[in-house]
Amino acid sequence: MSGLILMVVWPAGRALAIHAVLIALIVHLLLGPYSAGQRDYLMSIVALGAALASIRAAENSRHCRVNLLLTGAIAAIAASIKPTGVLLLALPAIGMARLRWHDAIWTMIGAATTGLLMIGLLAALGAFWDFIEMLRRLMPLYASLGSRPVYDLVQDAAVWLAPTGGLALAAMLNISAPKPARMRVMIGLTLFGVIHLLAQRKGWFYHVYPLGIGLTCWGAYSLASLSMRRSVLCVIVTAAILIWLVPRALTQARSYPALHAASAMQLALESALPHGARVQALDSDNGAFLAMARAGMRQATPHIQWFSLILAANSVREEFIAALEADPPAGVLLTNSQWPETSGFDIADHWPEFAALLVSRYDLVQSGDENGIAWRLYMYRRRT
Repeated sequence: MSGLILMVVWPAGRALAIHAVLIALIVHLLLGPYSAGQRDYLMSIVALGAALASIRAAENSRHCRVNLLLTGAIAAIAASIKPTGVLLLALPAIGMARLRWHDAIWTMIGAATTGLLMIGLLAALGAFWDFIEMLRRLMPLYASLGSRPVYDLVQDAAVWLAPTGGLALAAMLNISAPKPARMRVMIGLTLFGVIHLLAQRKGWFYHVYPLGIGLTCWGAYSLASLSMRRSVLCVIVTAAILIWLVPRALTQARSYPALHAASAMQLALESALPHGARVQALDSDNGAFLAMARAGMRQATPHIQWFSLILAANSVREEFIAALEADPPAGVLLTNSQWPETSGFDIADHWPEFAALLVSRYDLVQSGDENGIAWRLYMYRRRT
């Protein structure tokens, strides 16, 4: 991410490019450790790649077609991470300030080629129709959960992106200035971030990543065109926000309960199972995935969160139980994070087939409660 930001902003000056990188890193650190593995963060890196390719397509006519192909391919990758990534296909047209059919065709060829490769990979793995079924049934249900009013989304996003406040001010102060292709792409990247945030409807903190990246690049590039007085004002605003935010964040750095719970679960897994053992983990936000990765465990089935079982048809739950019965994992790790349901173990305890499987084949060997994050580790009972 840092390297791509440097490449995008570098023509404005080395100092401003480094300034943009530092602000992006501060936002990343303040959002907390849970955000680093989110798809929104990964898509932000891909979006920066699409922006850079779009800039080169607009600025270098000699290699325009290659960069358009690359932009389309990168946009397809972003769309495979989250569907809103398809909007990145518009960046070349924004950068060139025109829409020509042959430019659009080259971009679509890049996207289609990458899309066909992904479809072929899914088909080779036998997962294509499962993917279609997920898109058709599960994703609309998932998207409908936890929707929040737009006012709440905007209010929370302003807090999470506060470190970019000075750069956002720089972008607004420079809004009437002539805009070269590079800046137009940055504005397009920011608009993509706005649409992405609103399209999620849930307003979770890591949804602001694309918007934060776009604002950071646009604002840093705009600083180069401002008068000294306005530039100093923007830097003062940035410094004041950081003085307000950073000390408080440093005092809270050790207060993430999910990290403490993950450490406890990791220790339990390592003490009970060998490295590489198959474990069925079911969690949402309480650190089980981190514990599994750190302990070197392998996930037993594709289901890692409760919502894919809660919202699915009965046949999916039956297949899940059948898979566990046919090839029992060495352990089962559960937490009390069962989103979209309230916190607890009610789903596991009140699902007759799953509860019967645990009782008949597994022993509860360890449990814990770290500041409200409860977990249970079951070990497979060897038959004698």
